[in-house]
Amino acid sequence: MAGLDDYQFFSNLRERDTPFWQKTFEENNRPMEPSDYYRRPTEFPENLLNPTQGSPQMSKLNVPKPSVQDPQKGNAVDMQLEKYGELSINIVSLCAENLLSHPFIVVRRQCQVNVNSQRYHVLPLTLVPALIHMQGCQGFSAFWKGLGSVLTVRGVTLALEDCLSKFTPWPKEISPHSSLKTIGQHLLLKCTALALVTPFYSASLVETVQSEIASERPGVFDVFKEGLTRLLSFTQPQTGRMLPVWLLIVPTVTHGIMQYIIGTATSTITSQVLRRYYRQDQQKQGAVSKDGGALLDATVRLQSAFCGHLVADVILYPLETVLHRLHMQGTRTIIDSLDVGYEVKPILTRYEGLFDCLNTTVHEEGVLGLFKGFGSLCVQYALYGAVLKFAQVIIREVTLALVPPKPKPKTQDLVTPLTPSAPYTPISAVHQGVASLQPSPHHPPTSPRLRGVHLGTPPSSSPRYKHPEVDLRAELEKHKSSLNYED
Repeated sequence: MAGLDDYQFFSNLRERDTPFWQKTFEENNRPMEPSDYYRRPTEFPENLLNPTQGSPQMSKLNVPKPSVQDPQKGNAVDMQLEKYGELSINIVSLCAENLLSHPFIVVRRQCQVNVNSQRYHVLPLTLVPALIHMQGCQGFSAFWKGLGSVLTVRGVTLALEDCLSKFTPWPKEISPHSSLKTIGQHLLLKCTALALVTPFYSASLVETVQSEIASERPGVFDVFKEGLTRLLSFTQPQTGRMLPVWLLIVPTVTHGIMQYIIGTATSTITSQVLRRYYRQDQQKQGAVSKDGGALLDATVRLQSAFCGHLVADVILYPLETVLHRLHMQGTRTIIDSLDVGYEVKPILTRYEGLFDCLNTTVHEEGVLGLFKGFGSLCVQYALYGAVLKFAQVIIREVTLALVPPKPKPKTQDLVTPLTPSAPYTPISAVHQGVASLQPSPHHPPTSPRLRGVHLGTPPSSSPRYKHPEVDLRAELEKHKSSLNYED
């Protein structure tokens, strides 16, 4: 009979006085089988993600443990690769700044100190024919002259800053949170180092611009020899037109300290803008890292330094032209003429100081005379930026290729909740006349006149529809007789 099994099940539970969701005493003492561990849990256990932990029964079974990669080891590999990437970017930037840019520095300085040149080479296109002729006559070595002396002067400058920071209270480095006193002492350190290296800078400039055809090739230590010679003749130069060192210190220190201040300020602003841009880009992608990593920091630092050097060189280009002409005066140097590319010219000037050189240049050559060789500067930074960007892309792609892919965490699918059963269907919806026997708040008792009327039908006032008459007593008698017959 339908429903008899359910009645017996609930009657047994009533006799045991135990809810059906709790195990009985016999079930607790029954030995567990391996299939019992994979039954559907009634409540979410703590070790559901890793069932091999915290279960003495599971330790007896030969359940294979999932292989999980150590996250600390993976992070260490990623950090090591990022350090290698940062080191590679720094090396490429150092080579591009000192080696790749040197030929354009040579061309730029030759244009600046050439007073009698007819072509100013403000645009890069005008330099192409002269450089082709110059390479045909002297070879590629003409663009790399003076490289050793330039690197030597930079090394001497860094060594002097280091020594001064150790023997004086002046700091070698500062931070954005440093006080005004600390910043002033740091700038004083820079000025002192620039003043001491001024005679060696003059000797390096001469080796950079002199022609290899009309002069001998300088030795390795000639920059120290010539620098010490100019330093010892501090007040009285060895020739009549050569300016004393004390007149060159002021413009040299002014140019160097202004270049440092403008470059540092531009680099700081650019770094903040780039970091904000990268953070907004990460927010758009939905993953913001606490620290961008060594590779990203090196990229931002190099890009900001590139912008700082570019802005400083462009702004101070007229002052650099005047400074180089003052250093070259009275040195009896013969340079390559870049008007056609295969001629040489001597430098014959007679300036009395910084402002005299500035006024004379503007009066004789015009304002564009202060920007001679500006096209070489444009090509220098265009090539420098392209090489730096290309190196960053290659190093980033290689680093990402070498990093092992992170395994996805193995998570067990959570048990989906049971769908709720169908709502209770009242008996009035099954039988049309039972609603009048058991009144409820949802089905109020109907009057004797409306017992035979179905609640879901249209009203009886409609002439097209007539409600059938139902005899409730006859229906109940038929139901009882059917039950007795089945018994």
